[in-house]
Order: sequence, then structure tokens, then C-alpha cells
Amino acid sequence: MAEQETTPTPAAERPDKRRTPPSGDRPTNFVLMEPGFIPPFDLVTAVSTVAFTEDGSIVATEENRGPDLPGGHVQEGEETAEATARREALEEAGIKFGSLHFLRAIQSDRYGTEPGDLTYMVIMCGIASELGGVPQGMTRHILTPEEFFLVHRGLRREMVRTLVLEGQKLLFA
Repeated sequence: MAEQETTPTPAAERPDKRRTPPSGDRPTNFVLMEPGFIPPFDLVTAVSTVAFTEDGSIVATEENRGPDLPGGHVQEGEETAEATARREALEEAGIKFGSLHFLRAIQSDRYGTEPGDLTYMVIMCGIASELGGVPQGMTRHILTPEEFFLVHRGLRREMVRTLVLEGQKLLFA
């Protein structure tokens, strides 16, 4: 089920904490870190959320590649991954959460391959406490995990599948 825009776009956004460099000629490598690895927040550049409804459906946003997990870059002034997760989920899909849980981290060499250049995307998970209006210009999908797996076309499909299943186990086991 897809829901189209119904509320205005949020007020002016703050700039990203760390600007994303052009990709250049080198592909970016992503590594799903072991469970329990929590990176220092100063190395976190992005946060995404595996958002579930109370009945176990996935709340996804529409991206240029199809339905995906809500998330985005850490903005200047944000001090926790949870703050970024809450802002991004609200901005992209009108989702509000009660509790949010750290799920996993993904390492990226987008900024370089030296140890000091490596950054992380944090993945949180939670059950939506409220599905408000869909922000202007966005589309929200409510899908079973199986439906989500069929329509998700991101580059790291198996990694996203792993994250959804781990979030489902954490929240509903």
C-alpha cells in the first residue's frame, strides 16, 4: 500500500555533518559489521531505520530505486544516531517511534580506504508508535517483509534482507 504526500516539507534543514565526496572512479565498499560493534558517533555519517508496524509490516519510503528503508545523513548539531533516525523517519515517511534499538553498523570506505577515513552507517529498528501525514514529495509504503524483499531494488539487497530479519527477530521474538 503506497501513501502519497499529505503534509508540508519540514523547515530548512541543517547541513550534513560530513559532506559526501564525489564517488570518483573507485567503487565504495560496504561491510556489515559484526553484531555488537557500535562505532563512535563522530565516525557515523548516516543512519537508517528498519521501521515496523505493530503487526510486523515494514514501513518503507519511496526512493529513486523503489521502496527502501528511511534514513539519511547525520546533520550538524545532531549528537546521537537515535536523533538522526527519528528525524529522518519523520521527514521521509511521517513515522514516530517509541523505543528505538541499535541493530547493526555498516562500514564504508566512501571517504577513503585508510583506517582514519572509514565511516559508518548505523541501522536502528523500532515499532512505529504513530504514522502521521506523509511529507510533501514523499511516498510511504506499508508492506509485509516478504513484499518488501520482492520490491526492494537497492544495491545491497542481501544486506538489507539480513537487517530486516534481524530487526524482526529483535522486536517480535
